[in-house]
Amino acid sequence: MPPSLLRHASRWAAVAACGVVSGRAVAQQASWVDARATMTAQVFQQALLPGPGGVGAPLELALPVMTTAFLRFGAVDLPGAPDALGGELSAWGRLGPRDGWLGDGDVTTASAQLRTGRWRLTVGRQVTLPGTSRFVRFDGVTAGVRVGAVDVDAYAGWVALPRWSLPRGAWVLGFLGEALEDPRLREAQNRAGQLTAGARVGLRAGPVRALVGFHEQRDAVGLAVRAVSADVQGQPLAWLALGGHGSLDLTGLAVGGGKPVGVSEARLFADVVGLAFGTASLDYSFQNTALLLPQTSVLAAFGGGAWHEVGAELTAQLPARVRVTGRGAGQVYERGVPGGRGLVRARWSPGLEGRWLVQGELQRTQTAENGFHQVRVGARGRLLRQVSAAVDASLFLYDRPVLGLRESMTGVVSAEWAFGRQLRLLVSTTVLRTPYAAFEVQGLARLVFEWDPATAGGLP
Repeated sequence: MPPSLLRHASRWAAVAACGVVSGRAVAQQASWVDARATMTAQVFQQALLPGPGGVGAPLELALPVMTTAFLRFGAVDLPGAPDALGGELSAWGRLGPRDGWLGDGDVTTASAQLRTGRWRLTVGRQVTLPGTSRFVRFDGVTAGVRVGAVDVDAYAGWVALPRWSLPRGAWVLGFLGEALEDPRLREAQNRAGQLTAGARVGLRAGPVRALVGFHEQRDAVGLAVRAVSADVQGQPLAWLALGGHGSLDLTGLAVGGGKPVGVSEARLFADVVGLAFGTASLDYSFQNTALLLPQTSVLAAFGGGAWHEVGAELTAQLPARVRVTGRGAGQVYERGVPGGRGLVRARWSPGLEGRWLVQGELQRTQTAENGFHQVRVGARGRLLRQVSAAVDASLFLYDRPVLGLRESMTGVVSAEWAFGRQLRLLVSTTVLRTPYAAFEVQGLARLVFEWDPATAGGLP
C-alpha cells in the first residue's frame, strides 16, 4: 500500500463484536469431535485512494465482518477397523469492505483420513509440507505406509490457490481497473488447474531421523516447481544434538537453457544441551527465496536475493529467576555485501507462581539496504485472580531515513477479565508512529466463550 494512502487511512478502529465458541464432545468410546467458530466485526474509516497531489481523500465508513470455523473428528470405528476414520473441515468468509457487500470466502481444508494397520489414506483438500517449499494446499489424495523403521508417503492433486494468486501478471486496481484490464491477458496468465505431485521417504534408526522428499508442480505454461529435499537430525551424545536441511531446485535442469541446479535452502545446526547454566548453539543457513516460489509465477521475481548466515546463541539461567539470551550472526548477501544481527534479551519472572514476567531486549540489525537498532520493553502479569494485563513497547532507530523518518514507535496495552471458567473479555489499544503511518490508534475488544462438555457438565 502506498505511504500516502496509509497516511490518510483511518486513525481509529474498534471491534464491534467478536465471539469464539469451542467445543469438544467425547463419545462413549474413543471417538472425538473438536469444533471452533470465530466471528469478528470491525468498524473503521478508510481512504481508498489518495487525493490529487497527496491531498486528503474523502473517508468512507467500512464495516467488515469476518468468520472462520473448523471441525475435526477422529478415532471413528469402521467395521473391522476400530479408530480408523477421521476428518477435518475449515473455512472462512468475509463480508465487505473491499467488495462492498458481495463478500468472499474459501474452504481451507476438507478432507477425510483413513488409518488401518500400517496403511493411511487422506482424500480431499489438504495441506502438505513437502520440504521444498513453505506449504502446498491441494485437492487430491495422499497415501502412506509404514514398514518397520521406514515411512513412505505419496501425494497428487490440483493446487488450491488463494484468490490473489489466480493471475500471474498485474493490472491497475481501483476505479480504472476494469477499464484497463485485458480479459485475454488475464486468461493467458491464469494459474488455475495447476497440478502437483510428490513423495517422501522417512527413516528412524535409533536417535537418528532422516527424510528425503520430491515435489513437482505444473501448469498450462509448463513446469513451475521441481525440487528435492533432505532432512536429518540426531543426538549422538547426551549433550549434543546435530541436524541439517537442504533443498535443490531442479526446474532449470528440467527446462534446459543452460540454467544449472540451484540450492534453494540449506541449514546446519549444533545444539549443546544439558549444561548447568543453560544451552548453547551454533548454526549456518543459506536462503535463496526466489527458488522457493513457483518459477512460472510473477511472485518469484519478488523473492529477494540470496544470503548466507553463520550465528551462535547462548542462553544462561541466572539467580533470582533471570534468564539472559545473547545471539550474534554474520551475513553475506549477493555481490559480497556484508550484514549482521545481534541480540541481547533478559527475562525476569519474580515469585514462584510465575504470575509476572518482565522482559527487555536490545537488537542491532544490518542489512544490505539499511540498518537499525531496536529497543523493546514489556511486562505481563496477573493483577488479580481474574484480571491480567500486559504492556509492550518498541523503538526502532534507522541508520538512513525511511520516507524522511529515522525512527518508529509502537506500543500495545491490553487487559483481560475472566468471568468464570468459560467466559473471558479482552480489551487492548495499539499506538503506532512509523514512516508508513504518521499516527495510528487501534482499539480491540474480544469476547471469548469456551465450552468443553467433558468438564463443563455437558455431554459425557
